This record gives sequence, C-alpha cells and structure tokens, in this order.
Amino acid sequence: MTKISRVVVGLAMAGLLGSACSSSGSNGAGGGGATSTGGKSSAGGTPGAGGKSGNGGAPASGGTPGNGGATSSGGAAGGGGAAGGSAAAGGGSGNGGTPSGEIVIPCAMPGGAGGGAGAAGAGGKAGGGGGGGAKGGAGGTSAAGGGGGMAGAGGMGGAPPTCQELPALATGATSFTVSSTAFSSCAPIPAENTCDQKPFPQGISPPLKWTAGPAGTMSYAVVLKDLSVIARYAPSDANYNKGFHYVMWDIPPSVTELPANMKDGFVSLDVAGALQWSNFNDYGYFGPCPNFDPTMPTSYDDSYAFVVYALPTATTTIPASQMGISPVRQLDGVFQKSALATAEYRGTSRAASSGIPAGTLPPKDAAPCPSDGSLMCGCVMRAK
Repeated sequence: MTKISRVVVGLAMAGLLGSACSSSGSNGAGGGGATSTGGKSSAGGTPGAGGKSGNGGAPASGGTPGNGGATSSGGAAGGGGAAGGSAAAGGGSGNGGTPSGEIVIPCAMPGGAGGGAGAAGAGGKAGGGGGGGAKGGAGGTSAAGGGGGMAGAGGMGGAPPTCQELPALATGATSFTVSSTAFSSCAPIPAENTCDQKPFPQGISPPLKWTAGPAGTMSYAVVLKDLSVIARYAPSDANYNKGFHYVMWDIPPSVTELPANMKDGFVSLDVAGALQWSNFNDYGYFGPCPNFDPTMPTSYDDSYAFVVYALPTATTTIPASQMGISPVRQLDGVFQKSALATAEYRGTSRAASSGIPAGTLPPKDAAPCPSDGSLMCGCVMRAK
C-alpha cells in the first residue's frame, strides 16, 4: 500500500492549545562560529589590508543564513554562520505537504533557535569564517491518539458462534444490500485482503458495492467488524475493542461502491470528501488478522462483516474520545443510532501474520479530532 505522510503542524497560538497541550520540545540554540587566528605578518609579506577573504561557514541543516561577521582591522570578514532551527523558530520549512490533506495537531511544539553569525577574521590573511550554527533542538512529538488495539485475537473468551449463527445486523429497508466480488457470503476472505503470511497488519481492501439507501440518505459509512470478537467478549472487556477494525465515513450519497486496494491516509484519496480511520496503516484499511501473533494461533475461523450505514446527514459529528473505547467503535455506535438502514456482507478468516515488525505496537495513529473542538491537540483532522 502506498504510504502517505502526514503534515505535522505546530499550532503556537495561546488561545488554540489548552494547558494539557503544553510544549515539551527543547529549543537548542546553535553555537556561533569561533574566531579565526590571523596569519603572522612578515617583511614584504602580504599586507593586512585587502587580505584574501575567509571561507564562509557551512549552512546548518534546515536553517536560514545568519548575519555575516563584522569586518576586522585589515582583514576581510569571515563568512556568516548559518542559522539552525526548525520551522517553529525561524528555521526552514517542516515536513512536506501530503496529498491526503490531513493535519495532525501535536501537543508538543517543535523548535530551535538559529545559530550565531561567524566571527570576523583577524589581521593579515583573513581567517576562515566561523562555522554554521548547530541544528535547532528536536521538537516534541505528537501525543498518541486513539484507543483500541490490534486485530481480533481468538481464544480468551471461548469459541464464538459460526458466521451463519451470529445475529443479523441489517436494519431498515430490505432493498438496501451490500456485496463483494472478492468472496461469497460467509466464505473465506481472500488472503490478499487479510494479514495472512504478511507482516502484521498488511493486506489490501476488497471491492464493495451496495444498493442506494432509502429516501433521505445523505451519506454512507462503512465499518469492518470482527463479529467473533464482539460475540466472545463483553463490552466492558478491553478485548471488545479489537472487534472494530476500520471505518470510512462521509461517503457522498452518489457513491455506492469502494474500489479494491484503497490508499492510506485520513482523508480518502479514493472517495472525494470521505474520511477513514484505523489503528494501523496510516489510518487506511486494516483487514482481518485473527492470528496477528503466529505464536498464539486459534483453532477456529473468525467471522467478519463489512457493514454499510445509510445516514441522514452529509457529515458525521465526531464524538470526543472516551477512555478505553476505540474511535472505530465510537463511530460505529453513532452510526447505529442514526442510520436510516443498515446492510452487511460477511466472510471468514483464520489469517496468520508472518510476524509483528518492530515499532508496529503500540499503534500510533492519532484519534480523529472531535467536531465540538473539545480536543485541540494530539488528534487528526481534515486540513481547512
């Protein structure tokens, strides 16, 4: 899957970040260049005045040039030291923009002061110019976002009901249905759409297609759930969150299908106007992976459902984060309460990853920023 980098934006205005979002980045000032020692004068030697110009200081990474050193008596001025620092404190730009148009608002502000200018060369031949200032201090990191966790792990709560035995999730008009050409109903989901024999949590999305929602439908939302995990654990159990893998919402009413192999990124590049979220894969599709740790295999298949909601609003009001409840689970609760109709398409999987790469856990994707503005840092939002 194509990896889409995010724009990391430091918002420094006092009215925007609350006291809980205080800066933790350390601002390191770059040191100025050291004064060069002048050459010895000798009879008939090169005059002090008009001496050869000193070499300029090498620019520091990411900085903008500092002021030149002052001219010394009889010697040319040493080259100015380069300013260090990052975008937050007079330095160069931050990370490049991303086509997905999302912003992660960090709670810690990056920054570093620029380096001082190089000192002038002394008399005689001008000394070499002062070195550039050091790079600015490292910025603070973004607060970790979102609850929830890894793929649904089997075993702890006992064997779940089969795909056909699980209660139906469809509601409303029976004409509202969803299907996929990648697999049959309650049949195994193809390995390419799961983590099977791939590093956790890789896997590409399958194509989905649904019929038009009932009158009044203003948008759609799609949620991938591990029904076996949801059946196996109580909502109060932390493992219950593992039953909620992936969500896409604010899908326009004119769109009634999702392509295979969708791209990552909080702002969808496949469906104009839509947003998506998961704990992994840069907010993109996170498919079935019941045996995410191949050292702890299960002995039965997990059942999964791609659930499509027909919603009465064009945009979804994102709720404030709740401790212990994943964003996918929270949004699914919002959709269940407001849906005009619900359709589902089920498949099964006993996919086992080839392993968990270092740094994958714990998940690092930031939670969606709530619509009411109650969380002003440590969350991801659409760029405005």
